Amino acid sequence: MRVDYLIVGQGIAGSLLALNLLERGRTVLVIDDGHKTAASKVAAGMINPVTGRRMALSWRFLQAWNYLCDDYRKWESILGSSFFHRKSILRLLQSEEGRDRWERKLRAGEFAGIGFRHGNWRPSVAGLKPSLGNFEVDQSGYVDQPTLIEAVRRYLKSRGSLTEDTWDEGDFSRGSKAVKWKQWKARKIVFTQGFRNGSNPFFRDLPFRNSRGEILVLSGNGPNTQKILNRGKWLMPRQEGHYWAGATYDLRTVNQEPTKAGREEILSGLKDMGNWEFVVEGHRAGVRPALHDFRPVLGLHPWYPEIGIFNGLGSKGSLWAPLLAAELADHLEWSKPLHPQADIERFRKYL
Repeated sequence: MRVDYLIVGQGIAGSLLALNLLERGRTVLVIDDGHKTAASKVAAGMINPVTGRRMALSWRFLQAWNYLCDDYRKWESILGSSFFHRKSILRLLQSEEGRDRWERKLRAGEFAGIGFRHGNWRPSVAGLKPSLGNFEVDQSGYVDQPTLIEAVRRYLKSRGSLTEDTWDEGDFSRGSKAVKWKQWKARKIVFTQGFRNGSNPFFRDLPFRNSRGEILVLSGNGPNTQKILNRGKWLMPRQEGHYWAGATYDLRTVNQEPTKAGREEILSGLKDMGNWEFVVEGHRAGVRPALHDFRPVLGLHPWYPEIGIFNGLGSKGSLWAPLLAAELADHLEWSKPLHPQADIERFRKYL
């Protein structure tokens, strides 16, 4: 049985790459075990232009944002599902150092193109504790990644483009112009395995810097706003009276087990943010797949051009995946160049 492409993994990267290749008239087979270890299953899916204590503008933010707004709406229409939610983010500054850094970067034009509400404006959110300043951004929101992935899964199954199976290196062989997995042959194979990349014989030596993140699912009498609140930790309104909160960042223990310490860290951050009462209804953990330079990695292996990779999206999968999936599909089909800061060529010495 022949297809144009095999794709290993159906997280957000594998899902959007498969959709893009099908849109270009190609045949695909996605190999996935129910995405049991996919970070997409537990990701909050937040899209945030300015992140971290250093107030860093997310890589390629404006280009990725302008692309994804139309792209997600297109896939929502095709898949018959709703998963892209625009919500503003209210960032509450915790320290004078943070406020000075934000104001300095703003004056220097580092956030050109990003629309902020700031200055003497004060948010009217019940229970919110005072901060040393704040700003609000509207080019933000979240993607309900589990809903997206399940909708893509149904779509792929309806086309015979997905097999529920576990990838095993022993079932795979390659030739100069084709690859084979079990009874399937394809022109190319693309691995989108997330933090499981370490088991891949072709890409396991890439300098990954994975991190575990934990989030809480909450209910209760929270803030009277639909904005995402961010003050070290973040609080995201979902349905009425229900919230997600997070997140932790752990480089030392890379597994998918929630911890008591992670729960207490998030709840402590929420207490610093506001006077609200919550009940913890769920506690999730996942591993963010990231490279040491905090850029994604995509493209074809320098020595084996029939083998490709799409990985390293970290906590920015909802932001980067639509644009990068389209760029990778164009690269695979028409040899269009990839962005040099994402191209696997930058890691040639590791391969």
